Amino acid sequence: MQLGVQSLDDEILARNRRGHTVADTRRAIRLLRLAGFKIVAHWMPNLLGATPEGDLADFHRLWDDPALRPDELKIYPTTLLVNTALYTHWQRGEYYPYDEETLVHLLAQCKVAIPPYCRLNRLMRDIPAPNVVDGVTKSNLRQIVKRFMAQRDMHCRCIRCREVQGKAVAPEDLRLERLVYETDVTREYFLSYVVAPDAENAGRLAGFLRLSLPKVPPLIDELQDCAMIREVHVYGPALGLGSRREGSAQHVGLGTRLIAEASRIARQEGWRRIAVIAAIGTRPYYRRRGFRLDRLYMIADTEVELPPD
Repeated sequence: MQLGVQSLDDEILARNRRGHTVADTRRAIRLLRLAGFKIVAHWMPNLLGATPEGDLADFHRLWDDPALRPDELKIYPTTLLVNTALYTHWQRGEYYPYDEETLVHLLAQCKVAIPPYCRLNRLMRDIPAPNVVDGVTKSNLRQIVKRFMAQRDMHCRCIRCREVQGKAVAPEDLRLERLVYETDVTREYFLSYVVAPDAENAGRLAGFLRLSLPKVPPLIDELQDCAMIREVHVYGPALGLGSRREGSAQHVGLGTRLIAEASRIARQEGWRRIAVIAAIGTRPYYRRRGFRLDRLYMIADTEVELPPD
């Protein structure tokens, strides 16, 4: 579920006529998390009234506030277009877009701050350069930021920067890692298979699972006594069901292993059932792993042993 957070400063939200408050954002994320959704936040630096220093502090609040901590992120630096309210402020000298040096430095600092459980999907919005009145117009901003960081030995730990992508993976080189963090309403387990430090492609991420253990009563009756799998993702080339490819992360059973580990953790923490939101196309996958379709969710008993892939 995608949310236009944009800023975590009520004054800036009001000046930019966003129509919501930070409290509204917290409440929306809380409800979505308790319902088992993956949360994708949109954030905009350089809004009217913002400063680079204020934006960086604002970005840190995304991770410091337990009520936030999104799973994925899209950063959309504010773009100045003609015939907009912001354009009028610019004409009056009340708004100034960041120059390239300022924006690249800010985005590099933001990328360093992203925790390993979050994926940075976007770093800019695709708007044709001729439509931009003032500010950065380059379409390869992500590459520019990446080069800036490499020159200064700065590193981003986000999921996208660690994905194994099309690289070959030897199953014996993978190790299971567990990252536990708290939100205001859940304890989150980010389970991931990562290439071992002494192997080729060390540190690359081959697959992960998000497990949520609620700390408050469920909002939906169907989720009574349920832990929740909010996402399972295994990386590698897309293959047909039942097909194999040597070294492909998608077909060494990582998804099944991750679900089994999530069930084990949930059972150990006292949860009898585990739920997941499954699209029609993925329901057969979960059925083969002991899940059954209830009204809205697919649910399995945590005591059930999963069949091998």
